[in-house]
Amino acid sequence: MSGELENKKIILGVTGGISAYKACELSRMIIKEGAQVKVVMTSNAKKFVSSLTFQYLTGNKVADDVYDLEESGISHIQLADENDLIVICPATANFISKYANGIADNLLLNVLLASKSQIILCPAMNVNMYENNLMQDNIKKLIKNGIHIVEPDSGELACGWIGKGRLADLETIMETIKKKVQNKSLKKENILITAGATREYMDPVRFISNPSTGIMGYCIAEEFQSKGAKINIVAGYNEVNFDKFDSYKEITTAEEMKNEISKNLKKYSLIIKTAAVGDYRFSTRLDNKMKKSDDVFRIELEKNIDVLKYIGENKKENQIIVGFAAETQNVVENAKKKINSKNLDLIVANDISKKNSGFGQNSNFSFLIDSSGNIDELGLINKNDLAKKLASKIEKMRQNF
Repeated sequence: MSGELENKKIILGVTGGISAYKACELSRMIIKEGAQVKVVMTSNAKKFVSSLTFQYLTGNKVADDVYDLEESGISHIQLADENDLIVICPATANFISKYANGIADNLLLNVLLASKSQIILCPAMNVNMYENNLMQDNIKKLIKNGIHIVEPDSGELACGWIGKGRLADLETIMETIKKKVQNKSLKKENILITAGATREYMDPVRFISNPSTGIMGYCIAEEFQSKGAKINIVAGYNEVNFDKFDSYKEITTAEEMKNEISKNLKKYSLIIKTAAVGDYRFSTRLDNKMKKSDDVFRIELEKNIDVLKYIGENKKENQIIVGFAAETQNVVENAKKKINSKNLDLIVANDISKKNSGFGQNSNFSFLIDSSGNIDELGLINKNDLAKKLASKIEKMRQNF
């Protein structure tokens, strides 16, 4: 059967939670896309769903015991090695905690610890268990070690509570699986992505900034990571979680962003600047909070460092630089000027005057413009889809570098 997962070998790990029954449907969805599925179950998982059910659905014998495998000539090492991806669905609080701390007291944990494959965990548990600080620490530990977490949904839980902890929608899990095993066409790229908003402080409590949330940078980072690239993030204020990428540095001001970027500027093969960097800063920053006095208050601003221009001026051979522009008028004309003045290879020009486009939104009204003057009008486009368009454009550009 052909599909987006054709000829891929996927291990589906099932642990002992009430949503274990949903793993049956997930196995069917994976097989429908052309993959081979081998199921590994914990002993508690078999209390919710029988191994025979998965054997019929996948056509493969279910693995559930280390010693049974050894008797048949198959080891947990073979299971760990002979796959393209491992998906744990559902992943219970108990299982996550053991895995995060290197415990291997069942077959599935042995497989995970022995595997070099990409791993996806789909947590499902009571909201209080999920939000417990110990659980969150364990999840953060796994993320920092390269494990992809499909965050649970919010809603009514099997225990009767309402909150975050319900197994993510199966379509969401499937999209994650497809991304993880797709063509790694950008695996040689070492990418810097800037994101979020800088803040320029007048005093300890007041600053000037902009509404950037980092969503666009996050979407790009996810898409390029799924294609095998190494992802380095330098970000100002944001409302997303960049911890899962290869490196993440937090900054506040434009000057701090420039200084952080300069440390490894020559090492990056591709730089994508989605960050909304302030054009101006206060001429003087006060050490203490300014008190109210007159009804009229005047402040003096000075021009900030132009981070994108700095990057363009220090561009190395074969390095691709992508800028972003948020405009309200003369969108294409202004973007073309920025390409030339800042030595860019490509710019994403966003018309933020359009409804549902711009900062904090899930979409942009975008134009892709390259240094040769070629224009691709994308219109109003979801930011995930825009990230895909950008990745496709970079793949084609890289062929000519």
